[in-house]
Amino acid sequence: MPFLGRGPHLTAMEDRLREARSGASRLVVVEGPPGIGKTALVRRFLRTAERVRVLEASGAENETALSYGVLAQLLSGTSVGEDLPGPGDEPGAVGARLLALTRRIPGDTVVVLVIDDAHWADVPSLDALTFVLRRLPREPVLTVLAVHGPAEARLPKGLGKLLADEETLRVALDGLSAEQTGALCERLLPAGLPPQAVGRLHAHTRGNPLHLRALLREVTPKALAAADSPLPAPRSYQSLVRDRLAHCDPPARELVAAASVLGLRAPLHRVAQLAGLENPLPAVEQAVGQGLLEECPTGGPPELAFPQPLVRAAVYHQLGPARRAALHTGVVRASKDTANRTWHQLLAGRGPDPALVADLAAGARRQAAAGDWSRAASMAAHASRMAATRPERERLTVEAADALLCDGRVEEATDLVRALPGDSARAAHRYAHGQLAFARGETPSARLLLDDAWRHCDPALDPELARRIAERLALLGLVQGEATAAVRWARRAGNLPPVPFTGGLLRYAQLAALGLTGAAEEGVARAAGLPESVLVRSGDVDVLLGRSALRLDRDDLEGSRADLRSAAPLCRSGPAPLRATAQLLLGETELRLGNWDMALRELESAATTAAAGGLAWLAPVACADLAGALALRGRTEQAAAYLAKARAGGGHGHTAAAFAHVARARARSAAARGAQDEVAGALLPLLEREPVARTPVAPWCDLLVDALTALGEHGQAERILDGLDAPAAHRGRHSRLAAAARARGTLLAARRSPAAAESSFRTALAHAEQVPDPFERARVQLAHGAFLRRAGRRTDAAGQLRAALRTFTDLGATPNATLCERELSATVGSTAADSPLTPQELSIARLATSGLTNRQIARHLVLSVKTVEFHLSHTYTKLGINSRMGLLDKLPQRP
Repeated sequence: MPFLGRGPHLTAMEDRLREARSGASRLVVVEGPPGIGKTALVRRFLRTAERVRVLEASGAENETALSYGVLAQLLSGTSVGEDLPGPGDEPGAVGARLLALTRRIPGDTVVVLVIDDAHWADVPSLDALTFVLRRLPREPVLTVLAVHGPAEARLPKGLGKLLADEETLRVALDGLSAEQTGALCERLLPAGLPPQAVGRLHAHTRGNPLHLRALLREVTPKALAAADSPLPAPRSYQSLVRDRLAHCDPPARELVAAASVLGLRAPLHRVAQLAGLENPLPAVEQAVGQGLLEECPTGGPPELAFPQPLVRAAVYHQLGPARRAALHTGVVRASKDTANRTWHQLLAGRGPDPALVADLAAGARRQAAAGDWSRAASMAAHASRMAATRPERERLTVEAADALLCDGRVEEATDLVRALPGDSARAAHRYAHGQLAFARGETPSARLLLDDAWRHCDPALDPELARRIAERLALLGLVQGEATAAVRWARRAGNLPPVPFTGGLLRYAQLAALGLTGAAEEGVARAAGLPESVLVRSGDVDVLLGRSALRLDRDDLEGSRADLRSAAPLCRSGPAPLRATAQLLLGETELRLGNWDMALRELESAATTAAAGGLAWLAPVACADLAGALALRGRTEQAAAYLAKARAGGGHGHTAAAFAHVARARARSAAARGAQDEVAGALLPLLEREPVARTPVAPWCDLLVDALTALGEHGQAERILDGLDAPAAHRGRHSRLAAAARARGTLLAARRSPAAAESSFRTALAHAEQVPDPFERARVQLAHGAFLRRAGRRTDAAGQLRAALRTFTDLGATPNATLCERELSATVGSTAADSPLTPQELSIARLATSGLTNRQIARHLVLSVKTVEFHLSHTYTKLGINSRMGLLDKLPQRP
């Protein structure tokens, strides 16, 4: 079972063990808060260590005054264990005995001294240890100290110089990441937890493994997933906080209680007012001294905060219902903020009444506008549950379900919709269930339900519901490749009054769909009213995303990036669909611009946001795009992992967009391995799905043509190329024209039409120069260089290939760089002066040693199988071998 999140730390400790085995004494200090996994890390390290003699001890809080208590533990069970040190012994003399012991261990064994909880070790033991460590420069000894917090603050100054030594390994343990927290949940819970619940649990525990395990053991999965229910602290942690509170005077306990009701952080004057303290400073000192609160430097009025969420949870839980209600009521009386007052009214247990329901609904809208989607969704959900009449509850439930989906809380939205009152055939019911089906990726069901909802909805009587239905159908049309329908629904929605909690993608969907229908000019005109990217307001961010999509499609990559970088800060506080879409577009734009490191970060963020937000209609697209980008880098295992997620994440059926993106990612992965048959197998099904060609996915037909050409399917390749040559296929885009011309050049070269092939390659280069897309330009140069080599124009070929290789190397495009190196090797010949092989023979021989079959080599180099067999036969004769098994020892080094 993998040791979550600690692999690099284990590797570093194993490196120090190897150094100690070579005779260089080493010190390792493992630092971190209680429960972070220090002891578990050391135990795992020792379990895998070989040829070691381990001497272990641990400090204890109640034994810090016991002289040489820790050292006695180290020596017990050894040859000097019967003569343990006493309180009157000098540290130097005691240390000398331990030093002598370490030198009596056999030379092929490393002595590992382990002191857990070293911050609680008695001072004489640590002084003796310091004596030993200063005299072990060339001994096979590894010392491991585990300490709470920074070691300098916890250990005697005598160890200071040793801790500061550059050879000392400082292992500072942090909490598990959100992804690692999710993996732990999957390991310990049969069904795991929803992404939103994992994120909440991670933030609550800060990834502390001890507290995570305790909560997963003590709290039911349903309670962990309920965002409206505050997470508790583990029982052991509650006991710890209870003990700290017991050491406080009543004013300090009142201060801490008031702070827990106000949240993780609050101004001191508000906390003091709620606690009823005129002079809160003595209470602050006491609470801070007990580790219950912290003072926050703000540069303004002082603020108090809990050191971590678990402290606040433990305090809040111990208040009891009556005390909590009284304090929340006190906040209501003192608060001037309407939304805050409404929320605390709810937490105070105020019974449902029309005024509170209205306040909650209005507060939800205000919180959403402020970017607090979690609070907005919770307030909207509470409003719907407290509504008195059926029409009001129906309306508020629809609104609350949309708000929950914007916050990624699909399970809660599902529970809420299932409890909808009244006739299930009503438009509101149909819409709510259709919205849920879309969120889960069940697009066929979503289409049926939303179409039926529109038929049963009268826009004149219920314009808000009509707007919601039309917005969802517009986005559904876009991801299904039905661009004309998407434009039509977007226009209908735009003619109705705006409504909250819809995901914020309406105008993006309309502009992107206009681009796919060939009406990009209309889309540009609609976005013409936008100011410069940096001046766009948050309310227009969907227009900014739409304009960026149009610019990306029209090869205005710099303009698209400017739009998206301006949109990024505006989207951070937006709903999950808006954030994920912006990250996805920016990732694709940066990838085309050649900023691959940034592109991978954005695409990974998009995949994470889509998964955490429960966006089953978008998550497969994001995972597929990330997989394709990783494949371009040659990161095969990671690409396969994300591709598996993309293929598994389509719900009951992929959208057309997801189907196309997954197919392209599969093709990119196969192309990186030179598996042209798999490329064709991935892409040929796209030709049978008419809507796929009209989804917002980068062109893929050139990949298919290349594969068919390599497979000898020239007729089918030409038919596809003929479609690409139509103006409607490329709409004058230089990138698409370059890709089509390159693919045609490769096909013409395979058909032995060198003049026409040369013309196509030159056309491709001319178009590629018009777009700041270095990868695609290098692909053209590689294909052109390979053609020129086969035509015998080696000098011209070398120039093209060297330019392509520089680009591929700069990008980190390992598969393409490797292919380019092979072509260049075959072009310039071997660097070994005595090599008898021709460049073509050398190129084929190298491919043979890589494991390719003769047929695969033929496809790779666009040769016949007989030609490959002919060259290999000559190679065997020249090198004096009988088969390809002897090639590895005979081939010259690469140039």
